Amino acid sequence: MNSVETIRNGNGLLPATHDVQKKEESHCRSPVDKTPPPCTFGEPIEVDTDPETEYRVVVVEGDRRVVLEVDEDGDEDLEGNGYEEEEERPGHARSVYAMSTYPTVQPAHQVEYPFEYGMDAATIDSSRTLYAEDVDYIEEYGRTYCGDYYMPIDETEQTRQYVVHQVFLKLFDLELTTVPLDNPQYILDIGTGIGEWAIGMAEKYPRCEVFGTDIAPIQPTDQVPLNIEFHIENAEDEWIRPMDAVDLVHIRNMDGCFTDWSFIYSQAFMCIKPGGWIEVIDWDDLFSDDNYLSFFPEGSAAHILTKASIEAAERAGRPRGVHMNKDLLIQAGFVDIKEQVYDLGIGSRENVSYGKFWLFSIVTGIEAQCLRLLTKYLDMDEKYVRGLCDTVSKETKAIADDPDRLSSFVVKLRVMVGRKPLVPGQWTAKGLAENGELNDYSGDESTIGGRSVRTMQRLSDEPMG
Repeated sequence: MNSVETIRNGNGLLPATHDVQKKEESHCRSPVDKTPPPCTFGEPIEVDTDPETEYRVVVVEGDRRVVLEVDEDGDEDLEGNGYEEEEERPGHARSVYAMSTYPTVQPAHQVEYPFEYGMDAATIDSSRTLYAEDVDYIEEYGRTYCGDYYMPIDETEQTRQYVVHQVFLKLFDLELTTVPLDNPQYILDIGTGIGEWAIGMAEKYPRCEVFGTDIAPIQPTDQVPLNIEFHIENAEDEWIRPMDAVDLVHIRNMDGCFTDWSFIYSQAFMCIKPGGWIEVIDWDDLFSDDNYLSFFPEGSAAHILTKASIEAAERAGRPRGVHMNKDLLIQAGFVDIKEQVYDLGIGSRENVSYGKFWLFSIVTGIEAQCLRLLTKYLDMDEKYVRGLCDTVSKETKAIADDPDRLSSFVVKLRVMVGRKPLVPGQWTAKGLAENGELNDYSGDESTIGGRSVRTMQRLSDEPMG
């Protein structure tokens, strides 16, 4: 039996809660027994996008498969849309994703050895874990924010984050990371948001301790894999993490979040173990020649919003478009730095797999990206900003659907990875080629004074004399 909820843009509905099976691979969630628990949906929320497009979530209750579909003809050809509403939980901290496929686990028992690196519970609680009631929530123009973070954390934004995560899964062929991991023991996700990526990694590596940190407690709290913990932390404070212990620090979609990215990368470097990795993923749009903005004329609403957002971020002390710079990783001490740029096609014309969902993510995220920045730091009128956002959303969809368009309509995504040296003192500058590009070193072949680790080991094994 299939259950269908319609998400009709303009005055339509978007599910506020859905238990999602992300994919059909090894890290999919499996029910504890053969009878799947009921799928419940919470309060509907409004999404202001094009009224002619219909987004629907299809829940196949037999195997718990959930599919987000888009129906552009508006013929409502899927049946059923009634759901039992989830019981309302008090406060802003509740997650819109009820993880009903795992047994309830008390926080103290979520990992087998939660403090195995010499940190006791008192240190953990006093140094870096805040209580949810201490979080500073702010209501502005009908959106909920946390502290001075410029993006909202309400149900609309949480749903958008979920859809973006699905787009990434499609882009990377269901892989959660681009770095090679061999039996990882400790993974750290900075700015974990709704926690989908961290949960996926905990499922894929059940013997690994996975920690997700964020300033807002919007992650699942009671029914998650046994090897994951979510901590309420501000990454701009000193990281109270064990040194040389983390296999992977993951940072995704955090542009404009921090005042000092050099500090963030240096803190990551200290806690990553020798040979461990950092992976940073973010949009590479605003300063590229061939990008999303090239489809909009100068003086258009899209250009106005972009320039205003950059200026507002500067005034807020959290500039945008500065952290995807390999020089910052080099300065922090990382080696073997590699970058790769991906084109995320907007709309089904560009990509039949995820294009419609990526278009949905963009048009629902324009206001989230701009509203607080422009009203707070540039004193722009809220109605004016919302009008600009609505115009850009409609123009974006029109460009995506234009049958006469010849050029590719994409948003560029940059992935930047770096590795902590296996040997202290190893320095990336030793591996620069004459053209300034990094030589392709990996593993123990990274250079130390012109000699590789293998060479040094061989020399040390040779008899003297």
